[in-house]
Amino acid sequence: MPKEIKGIQIAQIPELNQLKIVRIFNEKWIHNLVSHPRPQRPGLGLTGYLKHIQSGRIQIFGKTEAGYLRNLKEEDRNRCLKNYFALKLPGIIISESITAESDWIAMAARYGTPILISELHTAPLISRLSAFLYQYFSKKIKMNGVLMDIMGQGVLITGTSGIGKSETALELVNKGYQLIADDVAEFYLDSNDDLIGRANEIIKNLMEVRGLGIININDIFGASAVLEEKKLNLVINLEKWDPRKKYDRLGEDTQYFKILGLEIPLITLPVGPGRNLSTIIEVAVRNFLAKKSGKKTYLEIKDERPRPEEEPTGPEVEVSK
Repeated sequence: MPKEIKGIQIAQIPELNQLKIVRIFNEKWIHNLVSHPRPQRPGLGLTGYLKHIQSGRIQIFGKTEAGYLRNLKEEDRNRCLKNYFALKLPGIIISESITAESDWIAMAARYGTPILISELHTAPLISRLSAFLYQYFSKKIKMNGVLMDIMGQGVLITGTSGIGKSETALELVNKGYQLIADDVAEFYLDSNDDLIGRANEIIKNLMEVRGLGIININDIFGASAVLEEKKLNLVINLEKWDPRKKYDRLGEDTQYFKILGLEIPLITLPVGPGRNLSTIIEVAVRNFLAKKSGKKTYLEIKDERPRPEEEPTGPEVEVSK
């Protein structure tokens, strides 16, 4: 049985509208499959060195590629284009509204390759397309919890059902922080190997609060209260207070939560009567940021206190008998 090729059709890329595509040639092949997360500039491939041109990658033409082709003699250009398009490329996007010459279009059609024209400069074109393709092709995992932006940090609040995750998140939104996902967050690795979290499209902007039902954070608090996605920096796990369990009282324990092979710092907060969780989470994030910036923690300061034999002595005082 032939191996199934996984990929996405060019026509199905939702970000096409963000790529500012103004014209499409050979549109009948717009359903070609892209099977690689990185676009490719042909470079030396147009000179005949085709070893590193990969057939599953969208090709990007900029001023360099277009200028090179136009400076070739007709016979050389035809030979170059024939060898290049014979690789069965999924599609070509030409940046900066550069005109696609008729012989390029004809040769591309001969081998079933669409040509798209974008208004974007080459660098932002590649950046935007790469961001989507990496998200599409990367490993993904769904995690139960509430993902928020707190003081610029992506914070995943986890815990058992009914522990108060959504209610605490609602308090944090009311304080001016932003919601990315409630209940379930989907994570993927981007092109920088950063762990990025976002909400499922069905539940985006929505939060379930016991007693109120499902509320739309965007409608109630405004667009500034929600974010599309966020890099994950910290996991805060809420658990029911257990009087028999020994909790870290000095902040010396360093714990991590592994997601898609990356270790994310983890803080466990016991939930008990009278604890203001939203404030404690704020302070936890502030403390996390302080450690990241190199500020000394209590234990580090304590370790630098003079030892008994090093303590300076004051003036001697004679005690009368």
